[in-house]
Amino acid sequence: RIDMAYMAQNSGASATGLTFSSQGDGVSMAANKIIGGLSFWADYGNSDIENTQTFTNVRLDSMKYDGTATSYSLGIDKAFGKTLVGLVVSNLDTDFKTTFNDGTYKQEVDTYGVYLAYKTGVLQIDLGTGTGDSEITTTRRDLGNDSVINGKTTADIEYTHARVAATFNRGRFTLVPSAAYRTLEIDIAAFTDDRADETLTITGDGALFSTSNDTTGVTDDAISGRTVSSETISIGAVLSANLGKVVPYVDFSYDSEDTTAAAYKVELGADGTANETKASDYNNSMRIGAGLNFMLGSHISGGLRAGRITGREDWEESYMSGNISIGF
Repeated sequence: RIDMAYMAQNSGASATGLTFSSQGDGVSMAANKIIGGLSFWADYGNSDIENTQTFTNVRLDSMKYDGTATSYSLGIDKAFGKTLVGLVVSNLDTDFKTTFNDGTYKQEVDTYGVYLAYKTGVLQIDLGTGTGDSEITTTRRDLGNDSVINGKTTADIEYTHARVAATFNRGRFTLVPSAAYRTLEIDIAAFTDDRADETLTITGDGALFSTSNDTTGVTDDAISGRTVSSETISIGAVLSANLGKVVPYVDFSYDSEDTTAAAYKVELGADGTANETKASDYNNSMRIGAGLNFMLGSHISGGLRAGRITGREDWEESYMSGNISIGF
């Protein structure tokens, strides 16, 4: 949003203007300088995620899963000369399914934040921080008695981000190198995995069983609270060429991340694949992308964007998006 705000400001338009942009997983739009110089903006994104890990025994050693993540943000900001100040409200919904135990993981996150930016002719500095809360709901099938185990908990969230970027122009070409730092911390409350309220009645006449007409209760599982965090440093650049009505560009970045490793029990099966007995612990990745912004006449503009994220041990990603704007 910050880049869009400065672009709208530099356009010199005195009347209200709509701006659009596309990300790898969605689109965003803004209504600039609506009331008293205030601008309103929103974005929406959706991602489909799938872990296609191969496995030997579906009941014992699979981490295979699939799911979706949907997000939206609503914000308001105002420019004071070279300074931009804004407020943002965001929501994230995730819905995952695990294969081996017919499990589900659903999480809804709501955050509230502020951001501040300052831009000179060459340098731009962005800062932001926020807090929020989350509700987490899980289900899984008890592989012993085939009943459903339900869990529910809450979490507190804090995040910060900072970025420094510079713009260098040389003829038709523009180079924008940047460095960014992001942190996220989630404090998950302890909860109980609630097993079905049922009893197992053991009957017999004593000849076949050591007990007779006894009832064994089902014990719930106590899940400890946990704090997880992630810190990411990104260094990258965007190189674009202004060819009149067409502006192609390339976009790349190197990310170094320190994230709390996932915690789960060691697999029960022994298939000789050591990587399946522990959580992946990746340190860096590379994102390489390219795009094309265009203008057809004075009323139609748009853009296309695609890229790929590689280098991680746990997943890789390919993305593609586009947008078109028609004005009268």
